[in-house]
Amino acid sequence: MMLLLFGAFAALVAALLGLCFYVFSAYVMYRIGDKFENRCSFFEFLIPFYNLLLLCDCAGVTRWTAAAMAFAPFAALLSLFARGAFRSVVLCSAAALFIFSWGYLWGSVARRLGKNFLLWGASSVLFGGIPVLFLAFDQSLPPRR
Repeated sequence: MMLLLFGAFAALVAALLGLCFYVFSAYVMYRIGDKFENRCSFFEFLIPFYNLLLLCDCAGVTRWTAAAMAFAPFAALLSLFARGAFRSVVLCSAAALFIFSWGYLWGSVARRLGKNFLLWGASSVLFGGIPVLFLAFDQSLPPRR
């Protein structure tokens, strides 16, 4: 009985930590969107796939980039049903698609903020969300036209 209660408590804590992480990442995307004055509220950035679309609009890239980022985890799940060498091909392709899309999106955001595309795109691939935090919380703004 105690083990069951501990498992339920651990699952609740994990769910709350996951929710906090998601809300914080939505806030980071909102901060970046606010720099581009896209007039979207924080609650719009809380919508799971729509926030990627809004971020693509801020970066000035096609929305297919968001579709590629969203498709990659589903392709990885579909690979569970594949057999043999095809499974590894699907997994590697999904990972490569996600990594390329991630770097391209954040590199484009950095370029629109007046920073180096390659440096910020590669560093976001290598270090995950750490460079994204710098983009969100520094004082850089896109150049006025």
